[in-house]
Amino acid sequence: MARKPRERKYKRLFLAADLHGSEVTFRKFLGAATFYDADALLIGGDLTAKSITPIVQQRDGRYQTRLAGGVRDNLTEADLAPIEKAIADSGPYPVRMTEDEYARFRANPDKIESLFTDRMIDQIRRWTEMAERHLAPLDIPLYWIGGNDDKAEALLQAESTPHVHYIDEKVTRFDEDHEILGFGWTNPSPWHTPRELSEDGLKRRLDPLLSRVEDPAHCIYLMHAPPYETGLDIAPKLDETTDPPRPVVRGGQQVLIPVGSTTFRSAILETQPVLGLHGHIHETKNAAKLKRTVCVDPGSEYSAGTLRGAIINLERDRVLSYQFTTG
Repeated sequence: MARKPRERKYKRLFLAADLHGSEVTFRKFLGAATFYDADALLIGGDLTAKSITPIVQQRDGRYQTRLAGGVRDNLTEADLAPIEKAIADSGPYPVRMTEDEYARFRANPDKIESLFTDRMIDQIRRWTEMAERHLAPLDIPLYWIGGNDDKAEALLQAESTPHVHYIDEKVTRFDEDHEILGFGWTNPSPWHTPRELSEDGLKRRLDPLLSRVEDPAHCIYLMHAPPYETGLDIAPKLDETTDPPRPVVRGGQQVLIPVGSTTFRSAILETQPVLGLHGHIHETKNAAKLKRTVCVDPGSEYSAGTLRGAIINLERDRVLSYQFTTG
């Protein structure tokens, strides 16, 4: 049964980002619709996992895997269900395989990438179905985009349903007053993730979308990366000469720098949307204003199964209020 119309004169949005495959975090996110009395849910990119965790069957029939940085071995079939749940809740995809299969995957990186893409596609489809089942009786929409870690090949398989709207590189109507522009590509990072572009490349890809916005003053920008030098984009400086890159330390302290997009900053300053919703920088939970535009990034703590979010109360012409959540 659909909800009764509310008497309040603003829309309440609930934003999360960078779930990175965490099953428990996604379930909490869906629960936020009713828990926070939201009118709409939004995911600001990086829906899928960062890695696969193999669960390898040994010659004696027992299994071995890694969990929370430690080796778990001598596992029976009966032991696996809670282990797989713990892995999935922390983000990676648990995959059972034999020792021979494990050896073949290790010898062929292309096979690993193909398996990883297939698991991403499976998760996108499954989560879309879960969200539709949960949100349809509530008549609450969900809008989401990909991020820099979501592989383009997987996102090509993303489909919208009546209540779950995949809007990456699209401009769509949100309500009678507001549009949403979705954009999940990011500026370069030391990690060389699948969907990064130079700032010039971002501008070339973003400009056609900006031109489709009918009324920028009443548009919501759902962009994975935050705008540069806003306080939403503070992250450790990394030494790219090491593999993997390591944080730069001076005087016993990590060096922190702004890492957001100059393209997004310029676009927001020039067009002045009512609201910018972002993710990407897990360490940063912050909000800032670029002239009239309120920009919000809830941060992320997905690997601990913690949902970080932001409630934004949006009137026609302004952000009435916002509040960060943890749960």
